[in-house]
Amino acid sequence: MSGYIPPVDNTATQYDGTESLAVNDGLVRRFLSLVALNIAVHFSRAYFPCVPISKHLIIKTGPFVHLTEAATMRFVAANTSIPVPRVHCAFVHKNQAIIVMQRIRGRSLCCAWNCVGGSLRDSRIARSWPRFGPFKTTQEFHQWLRRDFRPEERSKYVDDQDWEDLKDMVAKQDGPWPPPVFTHGDLNPSNIFVRGNRVVGIIDWEFAGWYPYYWEYTSAWYGHETRQGWEKEILNFLDPYPEELKMDLTRQRWWDI
Repeated sequence: MSGYIPPVDNTATQYDGTESLAVNDGLVRRFLSLVALNIAVHFSRAYFPCVPISKHLIIKTGPFVHLTEAATMRFVAANTSIPVPRVHCAFVHKNQAIIVMQRIRGRSLCCAWNCVGGSLRDSRIARSWPRFGPFKTTQEFHQWLRRDFRPEERSKYVDDQDWEDLKDMVAKQDGPWPPPVFTHGDLNPSNIFVRGNRVVGIIDWEFAGWYPYYWEYTSAWYGHETRQGWEKEILNFLDPYPEELKMDLTRQRWWDI
């Protein structure tokens, strides 16, 4: 069995079959959105993937933006009380997704906390990676994450403790797992917007999907451990999974996916 590893460049086909995910994509809206985008890019210092086009609207576009993000935000808005940007329009133009959405009024939690020190990793799966999955099982997902590594493949450059950690990781990854749960996948201080003491928006849903139950916790923790106070704050809204975190940190050490 081998996990699905996407081609290096699949931008020509990544939107095939996604026509149903378009939102309010009539000719007039498409035209006005593209005009607004071109004007904003030309006359401002706006940078992709997010370009403000007015006080109330922002356009997200680029080679790694996908219509599934718009569909996800609409799903979350319709089925939960989580504050997400309202999607006004979404379509594909010249093989790039264009998502016109509400511009959240407020500041990112990172700015509100005046975060200093340490690096802030934007996401678990690097944005330069093409889209991945779907996977039939959680075990298949884990095998893809570790690139089909098997314990019998020991290298002479791996010491005994590292090898024990790797074997423990594989044993847990390949063990039984409950059904996956819906997950944001990139919950960090930059993606949480606040106004006063109230959370007014959760943004960047591009990696949202159905993942193992621990993924939200380890995603929020990993890459932000040097951010003062963030680890403690995570415990206020996410259940901790220390054993799964240990497992995933081992994987991150050897496979940076």
